[in-house]
Amino acid sequence: MSNETVPIRPPRAPVSALDIASALGMFPPTSEQQAVIEAPLTPTLVVAGAGSGKTETMANRVLWLLANGHARPDQILGLTFTRKAAGELAERINGRIRQLSEAGLMPTTDAADPVTGLASRPGLDSADLFNAPAVSTYNSFASRLFTDNALLLGREPESVLLSETSAWLLARRVVVAQGDGRLVQYGKGVDAVTDAVLSLSRALAENPPPFVPGEEPVPHDLARLAQSFGYLADLPYGNPRKKKPYDSVLEAISAVAPLPVLAELADAFQAEKRRQGLIEFSDQVALALQVCRKVPAVVSRYRDQYRIVLLDEYQDTSVLQTELLRTLFAHHPVMAVGDPHQSIYGWRGASSANLLGFSTDFADLPNTQAPSMSLSFTWRNPVAVLETANALVAPLSAQLRARPNGIQVETLKVPAGKAAGQVQAAMHESIADEAAAIARWFAQRLGTGPGTGEPDAEPESGAMLFRARRDMEFYAEVLREHGVPAHVLGLGGLLSTPEVADVLAVLRVVHDPAAGSDLIRLLTGGRWRIGVRDLQVLSNVAGWLATHDWAQKAVTDELKAKLRASVATEESRSLVDALDFVASAPETHGQLADFSDDGRQRLRQAGRQLAWLRSRANLGLLDFVRLIEQETLLDLELVANENHGRALANLYAFHDAVSAFLDSDEVGTLASFLRWLARAERQDDLGPRGEAAEPGTVQLLTIHGSKGLEWDYVAIPGLTEKNLPAPSREVSGWLRFGELPYPCRGDRAELPELRRLGHETQLSFDIDYELYKEELANRHDAEERRLIYVATTRAQQQLLLTGAFWGGGTTVRKPSRYLLELAEAGLIADLPEGSEHDEKPVTDQDATEVWPFDPLGTRRPVVEAAAALVRAHEKGTDADDESGTPAETPWTREVTLLLRERAQRLAGPGVLDLPTRIPASRFKDYVDDPQAVLARLRRPMPERPYRATRLGTLFHSWVEQRSSGAFSGDLIDAGLDELDLELDSDVDASGDGIPFETEQLSRYQATFERSPWANLAPEDVEIEIHHVLGDQVFICKLDAVYRTETGYQVVDWKTGKAPKDAADLELKQTQLALYRLAYARWKGIDPATVDAVFYFVADDRIVSPERLYSEEDLLRAWSSVSASSAESIVGTGPVVSST
Repeated sequence: MSNETVPIRPPRAPVSALDIASALGMFPPTSEQQAVIEAPLTPTLVVAGAGSGKTETMANRVLWLLANGHARPDQILGLTFTRKAAGELAERINGRIRQLSEAGLMPTTDAADPVTGLASRPGLDSADLFNAPAVSTYNSFASRLFTDNALLLGREPESVLLSETSAWLLARRVVVAQGDGRLVQYGKGVDAVTDAVLSLSRALAENPPPFVPGEEPVPHDLARLAQSFGYLADLPYGNPRKKKPYDSVLEAISAVAPLPVLAELADAFQAEKRRQGLIEFSDQVALALQVCRKVPAVVSRYRDQYRIVLLDEYQDTSVLQTELLRTLFAHHPVMAVGDPHQSIYGWRGASSANLLGFSTDFADLPNTQAPSMSLSFTWRNPVAVLETANALVAPLSAQLRARPNGIQVETLKVPAGKAAGQVQAAMHESIADEAAAIARWFAQRLGTGPGTGEPDAEPESGAMLFRARRDMEFYAEVLREHGVPAHVLGLGGLLSTPEVADVLAVLRVVHDPAAGSDLIRLLTGGRWRIGVRDLQVLSNVAGWLATHDWAQKAVTDELKAKLRASVATEESRSLVDALDFVASAPETHGQLADFSDDGRQRLRQAGRQLAWLRSRANLGLLDFVRLIEQETLLDLELVANENHGRALANLYAFHDAVSAFLDSDEVGTLASFLRWLARAERQDDLGPRGEAAEPGTVQLLTIHGSKGLEWDYVAIPGLTEKNLPAPSREVSGWLRFGELPYPCRGDRAELPELRRLGHETQLSFDIDYELYKEELANRHDAEERRLIYVATTRAQQQLLLTGAFWGGGTTVRKPSRYLLELAEAGLIADLPEGSEHDEKPVTDQDATEVWPFDPLGTRRPVVEAAAALVRAHEKGTDADDESGTPAETPWTREVTLLLRERAQRLAGPGVLDLPTRIPASRFKDYVDDPQAVLARLRRPMPERPYRATRLGTLFHSWVEQRSSGAFSGDLIDAGLDELDLELDSDVDASGDGIPFETEQLSRYQATFERSPWANLAPEDVEIEIHHVLGDQVFICKLDAVYRTETGYQVVDWKTGKAPKDAADLELKQTQLALYRLAYARWKGIDPATVDAVFYFVADDRIVSPERLYSEEDLLRAWSSVSASSAESIVGTGPVVSST
């Protein structure tokens, strides 16, 4: 150490939160916010209600910590739950730090304090701009900890992260490969066993056995726990009138019996992941915890590295995440922010008990309680909406206050001057009436209704929040009928659209003989229009086939009885098999006699078409999907129907989903795709969504998906008993197939307890079992009440609560208890006591209709007139004039153009229409050699699945997960075009390739860690923007966008080869120019503030054009393509690259 004397400066006066707000031109914090911002550097719990400004407060605490020299930026760690929340927090913090420096309130490292490394001189060195606080998701933090220390556990740091559906597919392969015969007795299918194995495997990882330092943990003995129930069967009944064992005893013994075999399969699944070098999110946290427990030096290093820790959305953390954080940062300056009323993700391991236990888990000293603070003013909700939310959640607040050492949850308040807002509620007679009323409500408020809206007003946003997805498409259709744009969010919304549902129905019928409901959808649709009578005859044929052998001889009565008793799907009657029989049987066969003549011919045609498609099922999956669209004439129907403009976009989105699946699955079969869809749809409904509100549009999504989002106007339909609140599907708690027993869970103290030992009669167990189920019901009721609280607090202006007495069934529904509570409190108008009808009323929707429906509907006169014109043109006569004199009609011009277009196509390869949607990365190909691209469009050929493609996908996914703390698993731009891979002609097609990929991916990751972006938090990650240029829509898929001193920088990761020469480089930069324009328009900023570069990671090379093309340059270049010219664009300046 140098002996040089450091001048002593007088200590700076403390900087208050008010000082910072004044210097940065921000609103001054409230007294509550100021107390949180200036809280001492001790463990602290902050209970922050919905919309209370917790993100703003946490960002301002970081500023206060920095301004007062408590830590450097890189000594602060912020963790939150979702990628969206992490991005928002990082953006706010990093932007404010620069403002803090410019205001002269930021210390630097000159003349550093020996403890904090800070000094009293204001200002911020430029080198420190990259030392931003670390902000990420909980899983991302655990992943980094494990990766950095994996070798200490004997694991490979470059383990590949499995997406949700990829993990499920791997688990299924393990189940099938094991083929354990013990599973047969439980009557579960392969998919159900896979769900159970995956769930149990993750639960075991999330709930490790108790840890004692210096001792090896003893794994949970599930086999022994299952055996502990066996004695119940031998106990006396305890009731002289009881003649058979209690159902509760039989249910309990039956529920735990599969645990031993499922535990073995879960172990096999873990072993297979390790063998292949794969991990899941739950593994990341578990392995990170193992590192901390095995190597105390790691804990010390992280405590030294992060002097200050901020934990957001703490109520959503799991037991395992809490244990990791406690191991790392107990008795450390940790501030946790959360709201027990918004803990709605218990189904995936989140435990509200973590919030309750924070004070003891992180207390400054052992056996003490950490202090708690509150943020009780909401800045989102108006008065009426907040009063509604408070009334609904009041019982839960009272329960929390009544607990020993419970959390004191303050009742949310609105600041003075907040708008009154409005809450309306209504019970309608039918769901159709309810949907129409909601549509009118939105039309009036979003300016789409008659006589509404201001011409220059900014469109406002709206949302409908559902307990379950099943009715979303119906409500969306009613909204559209009333002129209200509607968007069903998520994969489930896409799969429920009619055009995608038709394609899926064909896929299922082709694959599964038991897909009877899908077959009925196809047969009764507009293509075949099979009537009810013929469907009944088809069902009779299916029954006849089920009782006859391959030679069409009747089976014995004994075999018939066994078939009736069988639960195997393949042994039940199959409508799909019956249709195959109808298609191939002789016309004179007796089983065909009862069909109508038209019905028989249509069924035979349908059967032959489906059989032909089945013979083509070995095509590439995406090619097969497109073939189905062509053969079923779906593509023509969507193009011809002027009302189906959005339907084409839905099909394109479905193609993207297929591509996403192919990128995540090594096999890529139809069977695995259908399983992937089912799994992905279930997960998609329950997770938080990242989409922003769409001005002028009503978004439809589940309540689970709405957390963290907000809209101007919110409607919550379906407020009836047994819908919201919904009945529990888990009435037996952990006594279910594949569920981890509560005694093995880390939060068991907060869960209902079932006494399984010490009973002397079955009656005794039955009594305890009923009490246990009652506790489970109370727990479920609390979860439902938290859901309605989250839903109501999404509204920024007005809230609509509705229900209907009559739905799809014939039993009248009761208003939700939530509506009754609000009416009793005087917060909404009185509700009708009951329905006006004793029986379900007949509405317009229920009226008798001619069936099958006319597929053309109101369009029939127009379509038939157009068809007549076509036929007349082919005959050289007029449709209405026997003399042959052409008659002018409103469709004459359109039909003439269509016929001319048809003649051009028949004449051979002339001018080909360019696709409407084009990937931005293909722009250069069109400009460089338009004739070659057009030739490929005329005769498309399937692409080989290159190994480099998969490697590029893995790298893009890794960067996304590393940068944002989340892994989408559905990276769409994973094809050759989207990744822009420059492949040699001798590159191997994809095979196993795992060792090569792992080694290469590891090199790419190491290179990226040395890049300028390694320590920067991106503004946006993996976003897709549809940019209109001329007559085309260019699909711009941006890898990452970063803030710079002058604006923004778009970075496109490239795992392929760098440009061969200057001409190649000049072509490639058109992609960046499109990205720049697309991002600027999407962001609403000047394109001049956006820069764009390539980063060729294989060469560690940054390629930055000296000048990016303007919109005029790109249009000029594209005009040559429109004219089918082979000219390349003229360069406008050199391109500079650097390393």
